[in-house]
Amino acid sequence: MLTFDIICLAKSTKLGGICLAGIKTDGTGWLRPISNRINGTLYPEHYTLRDGREVQLFDIIRIPMIRYEPKCHQPENYLIHYSYKWQILGQATLEQVRKLIKPEIKKNSAEPKLLGNVDRRIRYEDLQISPIKSSLTIINPEKLKWQIQYNSKNEKNFRCLFYLCGNFYDLPITDPIWIDKLNYLEAGIYSCEEVIEKLKLENFEPDKFRLTISLGEPFKPSAEKQEFCYKLVASVINVADITKRLGWK
Repeated sequence: MLTFDIICLAKSTKLGGICLAGIKTDGTGWLRPISNRINGTLYPEHYTLRDGREVQLFDIIRIPMIRYEPKCHQPENYLIHYSYKWQILGQATLEQVRKLIKPEIKKNSAEPKLLGNVDRRIRYEDLQISPIKSSLTIINPEKLKWQIQYNSKNEKNFRCLFYLCGNFYDLPITDPIWIDKLNYLEAGIYSCEEVIEKLKLENFEPDKFRLTISLGEPFKPSAEKQEFCYKLVASVINVADITKRLGWK
C-alpha cells in the first residue's frame, strides 16, 4: 500500500461529487486522488472522515493509495485505497507554505502558458499523442475579475477573468465555496474590490487572490467534432483570509 501526505489546494465540483488535489509535503509535486467511479470522481464515502468532517483547503491529509494511475490529461492521478480512511494530520504551517507553495506560485505566475498553452482548452487528441506534463497549477492572476451570467436554462454561470503574463483567460469556476459566495450577486462583471465590498468579506484583500487551475476530463461540445479538456478554476484562495484563519504570522 502506498501512502502520501498532501496539502489540499483544490476541492471542486465534479459529476455530483468532487475532485480533490494537493501538493505532496515531501516536495515531489502535485497529487490527485481518484476513485474507481466514472472519471475518478470522489464521493462523500471517499473523503469524509470518521468524525463526519470533510477535507478542507490547507488541511494536511494522509491518503492510502492502491497504485499510480496517470492519464494523458492528468498525470498526477493515484487510485485511492477503499479499506482505509483518510487522516487529517493538521493544517499547513507557514513554513510549509513558504517552502512548497510560494515557489510554485512564483514559478507558474511567470510562465505565459497556462498548463501548456494560452487557450482555455486543449485538444484531447493532442494530449493522447503528447501527454501533458502537469494538469494542476496555482497562480497569482493579473487584473482579476469575476463574471456572473445566466445560461439558456436561466441558471447562473460563474467565470473567472484574468491575465497571466499578458495573456487573457476566461475560465469556469468549479470551487463550490466561492460559487456559493458569488451566487448572492446579480449578473455582471465585478472587480475583486467590488466582490469584497458587496459580499462584506472580512479579512479578504483584493490583491491577495490566488487560483488553483486544473485540467478537466475530455468533453465534446455539441458544435464540435473533437473532444477537448477544459481548464477550470478549481479553487479560489485569498492569502489574507487564509493567513488570518490559520493564525500564520
